[in-house]
This record gives sequence, structure tokens and C-alpha cells, in this order.
Amino acid sequence: MLVLVAAIGVWVVYSFAQEAYLNYRLSAQASALRQQNASLKVQEAGYHRDIVASMAGAAAEEEARINGYARPDEKVYVVGRPASNAAAPATNQKRVAKVEGTGSEVWQVIGRWVADLWHR
Repeated sequence: MLVLVAAIGVWVVYSFAQEAYLNYRLSAQASALRQQNASLKVQEAGYHRDIVASMAGAAAEEEARINGYARPDEKVYVVGRPASNAAAPATNQKRVAKVEGTGSEVWQVIGRWVADLWHR
């Protein structure tokens, strides 16, 4: 009889422990889902703002400005490089190598030319 009462006691304790563990796991999952839902709501609000802006025409205007268009009442200023080539930096000038002389000098010049190609 004592063994039967002990077995029932162990079964009851095991059932409560299993229930407590299951409750803990489900609470952790619910918390993670709440956090995920909050981040999705923030993302959804951003999408909603984008949709409202595109319906109002702001997205089309932004896309047009990216492609270089302006409104008729706006002044457009183009900022660029000076027209003269004298102000261009020396790095943009091409290098010209003369190949003259003996065969070994030709190979040296070709070797330097190939080395210059790799350093660009």
C-alpha cells in the first residue's frame, strides 16, 4: 500500500513539474511573438507611410528628381568640372612608351608597361 501511495505521489509531482515547464516554454514563445509583432507593426507603419506618399505623388517627384528632372518654377544649377583640360589632374593623362633599341631594352619596356597595367 505504501508503494502505491508513493507512486501516486511521484506521478502528481511529475505532472505538476511537467505543467510548470510547459507553462514556462509557452510564456517564452508568447513573449517572443509579442516582440516580433511589435517589430512587424513598425515595419507595416513604414510601408503605410510609403504607400500614402506614393499615392500623393511624392514618390513620383522623388524618382523624377533622382533622374535629373525639376519643376518648371525651379532654377537648375549644374555643377561640374571646368571646361579646360589644363585643370585636369595629371593622373588622367595617358602614358606613352617609346620602344627603341636592342632586344633586351624592348623586353624591359614591355615589362614596365605590363607592371604599370597591374598597378592601375
